[in-house]
Amino acid sequence: MYGWVRQFINYRSFYLWRARYRYYTRNVDGWMLSSALCLACMAMVLWYYWRVASVPPPRVHPEAAALRVENITHEAIRRIVSVRHGGSVPGEMFNTPEEVRAGTLRTLQVRQLLDSAEAWQLKAHLLADMADYITATGSCFPYECWRVTHRLELLRAAQAENATINEALASVLAEPLDRMPNLDGGERTRVQSAWSDTFGDAYNQTWLLGDLQAMHARMMLEYPQRAGAPWLARLLTGDAEEPHLYPL
Repeated sequence: MYGWVRQFINYRSFYLWRARYRYYTRNVDGWMLSSALCLACMAMVLWYYWRVASVPPPRVHPEAAALRVENITHEAIRRIVSVRHGGSVPGEMFNTPEEVRAGTLRTLQVRQLLDSAEAWQLKAHLLADMADYITATGSCFPYECWRVTHRLELLRAAQAENATINEALASVLAEPLDRMPNLDGGERTRVQSAWSDTFGDAYNQTWLLGDLQAMHARMMLEYPQRAGAPWLARLLTGDAEEPHLYPL
């Protein structure tokens, strides 16, 4: 036997370690090895069950998040309809400072809804749950991480655009009450009439919020099966790689 390992260890060390091995394993038999293997398997199963059972509950339940997103969307649409039917003659240009101020307030209410504390808290909870999931599982499954990052960049850009529009429209309300505001340039053109504002940014924000909620719900569905040990789940199912990815 020494001839197989003579290139890596000298004669004295080889027989010294062989003697130690035989001394410590002199009472080991097949029954003891089988018992140790069973105990190791049981310990592994208990550990895996503990990891799966200890998955932290989401900060917001996916169904509750879906209901909140639906409520925000419906309320935004209702406020947009209120803007469209504002003014003495819907669709006609505003002719008095009072009409401009009233139209601006109605327009601001649409975007203030998407910038409200409720909307920000919902987005914060969704993002925190997704971050915990990615940390626990080591992946963005069932999505590709670059797609998730791209969606978050779009959401941040929409929030920045919303803040810019709100600031521009708020300056209209700062004008003297007896003076007709200048509505010829920039974001102020949105309040020239009840139909001047397309609310494309508002629709984009509600769509991105719904997209964020859908990602959150799909990840929370995968959480219990993947948080314990993703590699073990793939090993047991025979899948060497991720079985599928959901497009965004």
